[in-house]
Amino acid sequence: MMPAPELFCAVSTPAGTSGIAVIRISGNGAGKAIDGLVRIIRSSGDYHKVSDLPGYTCCFADIRDPDTSVSIDKVVITRFVPPYSYTGDEMVEISCHGSVEVRREILEALRRCGIRSAGPGEFTKTAFMNGKMSLSSAEAVMDIISADSGEALRAANILADGGLADRLDRIETGLYDAMALIETAVDFDDSDDADEEGIGCQVRDTLERSIADLDDLVSTYRQGRILSEKMRVAFTGIPNSGKSTLLNSIAGYDRSIVTDISGTTTDTIEAIADVRGVPVILTDTAGIRKTSDTIERLGVERALNEYSRSDMIFYLVSPDTTPEQARDQLHDIRSRASSEAEVIVLFNKADIGTNVHENEIRQTASRYGVSKIITISAFTGANVNEVKDTIRAHYDNRGSGSSGLVITARRHYEALSEARDRLDEAQGVLGQGVGLEVVSSVIRASLDLMGEVSGKTVSADLAKTIFERFCIGK
Repeated sequence: MMPAPELFCAVSTPAGTSGIAVIRISGNGAGKAIDGLVRIIRSSGDYHKVSDLPGYTCCFADIRDPDTSVSIDKVVITRFVPPYSYTGDEMVEISCHGSVEVRREILEALRRCGIRSAGPGEFTKTAFMNGKMSLSSAEAVMDIISADSGEALRAANILADGGLADRLDRIETGLYDAMALIETAVDFDDSDDADEEGIGCQVRDTLERSIADLDDLVSTYRQGRILSEKMRVAFTGIPNSGKSTLLNSIAGYDRSIVTDISGTTTDTIEAIADVRGVPVILTDTAGIRKTSDTIERLGVERALNEYSRSDMIFYLVSPDTTPEQARDQLHDIRSRASSEAEVIVLFNKADIGTNVHENEIRQTASRYGVSKIITISAFTGANVNEVKDTIRAHYDNRGSGSSGLVITARRHYEALSEARDRLDEAQGVLGQGVGLEVVSSVIRASLDLMGEVSGKTVSADLAKTIFERFCIGK
């Protein structure tokens, strides 16, 4: 008898050869579906079928080709039963050896048993559909998988544990209570029991609290964007000012070529690093100077363009930097960088000397809004830790929410920003005295937007789009 069509499977471990691979099967009847493939060798009790295994127990088994009964691999099988499995349905996990051929043959054996291949994110999508997690928690699963820094992992875990869903639930509860009050006022409009003015005051208080709560959430995206998209940090200065050496020092490996030859770096070079827990894209730019060399001139233009998308720009001053160069280059930085970009001057190469024009350059830096000046030696590492601390401080100064929760998805930011605007609109309508029914309809629009984040009002198309970015086995 063929298993139910909802059974699906996938490899959950990364591609390539490994010591162990894990193949997951989800769907009620998963154990029964593979009973014919499995010969149990050892288990915690006298069990001969996977479908007989108690939930959350394992067995050591031989998994065989369903047509020839030839052994494919010795495996460990774990069975999970509803409602406490990851997806909320029955699940089976097969831990096998991690060769490409072992995985391929086991997947082929499962296919011949009628178990189809999973789609992207189908395990997590099923968990969401079965009410095992909110949509924001489900999305955070991929954030955990892709986390490349300590702060990104911490933020993803808070979201996965339901931090955002819980906050939204509290806001939504207050707004639904406000709508109930409005309905009461409308129903009893012609009776003495109606107190529309008093109800309006209560609704106004609820709107003010809800707007403040959403403001708090939306403001966290200033940090959250960095966690999802990474902070862009550019190093710039005249040729041979030590930009490549500094990038290598902070990245922890030799990403940029370092020589004594002026103009070695002719293009932007990037390195991804975890700096004090913050995910950062470090960019080494071509030395800024006037040149007739076509390739170097293109590199200089790319360096100038990098300013517009950088969160932080470190301008390196070497002992050879002239006041005129510093003035012109700081002017270029400020004219191209965003208003939120932080500019820091680094007097580099302290191990070999100082710039005789330091005081004049410091005055110029002050005029161009430089937030900090540090004396370092990228070669010896002197004060490089202070540079790292400055990068971390830039992240901290962007502020997180009162609960430590950080919104990292642009979709959440845009939906909650619009929800906040709808509540502001409702507050304005309430003040105009045009009728509580209109206020209620605007509040409903705000709730629908919040529901797109929590998953309460998400459309099938949006859910499909969200889960398509997941890996196959998750």
